[in-house]
Amino acid sequence: MINGKRYESTSAGMTSSTLSLRDLVLLKRMLLFTREDERYLQMAGEILSDQAEAILDIWYDHMVANDYLAHYFTKDGLPDADYLNTLRPRFGDWIRQLCQRSNNNQWSRYEQAIAQRYEQQPMPSADLGDVPVVFLRYLVTFIYPVTSAIRPFLGKKGHKPEEIEKMHQAWFKAVSLSVVLWTYPDPAAQETC
Repeated sequence: MINGKRYESTSAGMTSSTLSLRDLVLLKRMLLFTREDERYLQMAGEILSDQAEAILDIWYDHMVANDYLAHYFTKDGLPDADYLNTLRPRFGDWIRQLCQRSNNNQWSRYEQAIAQRYEQQPMPSADLGDVPVVFLRYLVTFIYPVTSAIRPFLGKKGHKPEEIEKMHQAWFKAVSLSVVLWTYPDPAAQETC
């Protein structure tokens, strides 16, 4: 959910996806994202869904331990607990929706709605103030910590090591695709040359 709306909604300032279904398929092909990955990603979702809070604890610890990341979660130079607590349900929803997404353009609209929050022209939000610009380098490099933190959780339900590896690879590809979609250019926002 974003701003209290399920991701299928394009209301509350969310536009329809600027990414065609063809482009989405091409991006998935570039990541070697297969139907098998879809299956293992769903399996991962079943495992991770009830562990989202513990996963978020690890992610939050990583973010606030690095001042260049913590900057995005501070107020007056100190960690903003209210803001971090407001984000927890969104991050938890993102974990679940990443794993249980459909094969169509609705999911890419959800990811692009997330991106709209971090553009220089912020989306209207009743519960959050303006968020500073998030540099691409931090989004891309955060793929690894978000991916590596998941692996121990995947092994907690008794799956075989090869299944855990396939779920972990599917998660890695899905997180990478999310970051690509968060940074996908919005043609309406681009200046013509």
